[in-house]
Amino acid sequence: MAESITQPKVLLVEGKDEVNFFGALLKNCGVENVDIWEVGGKDKFPNELAAFLLSFDKQVQSYAIIRDADGDPAAAFQSITDLLKKNKEPVPTKHADYDSTDKRRVGVFIMPGNQEEGMLEDLCLQTVTDHPAMNCVDGYLACLEHSLMIRQPNQPKEPGCFYFPKNRSKAKAQAFLAGMHESVTAVGLAAQKGCWNLDHPVLDGLKAFIKAL
Repeated sequence: MAESITQPKVLLVEGKDEVNFFGALLKNCGVENVDIWEVGGKDKFPNELAAFLLSFDKQVQSYAIIRDADGDPAAAFQSITDLLKKNKEPVPTKHADYDSTDKRRVGVFIMPGNQEEGMLEDLCLQTVTDHPAMNCVDGYLACLEHSLMIRQPNQPKEPGCFYFPKNRSKAKAQAFLAGMHESVTAVGLAAQKGCWNLDHPVLDGLKAFIKAL
């Protein structure tokens, strides 16, 4: 959770990686006068949005909620719009859009965007598809997939078995970052250190959304 809000515009995001990533993206876009509020995970949006509105209702002119699609972008969007309705806030009718009332402007963006499944890591990886390290990363993941067992949901761990990473996107992002000249393990800090290509066209939609805040 952010300690305070000093700006009239706010991005509400899941965690620390998102705080650091969007801090770098705002700077890249030249967007100022925007605070970033960390809710501490997607499951905490209900409590944190209520606390956010209670504390800063009169101060905030516009805000956007940004969360991961995970396995179901439509369900992720629905969960946020249901929450906005419950709090009697403006409710966008589609992803990457805003709704406004006389009170304020509210937007929702589901990452990685374009109604795709995934998360911040997937969006970051899309910015470096032409990086020479990606061939090595893809080869490494393919080797792991060949050498390790795939553990199914709710399948108990078996002694002596070695399993493929539970989250492929996170594993792929970490493998890519392991190949950087300067060590960095967090995808958000990696954005600030220039590991992700924040000028890549895949980010154009997200940038336009942020600029419209």
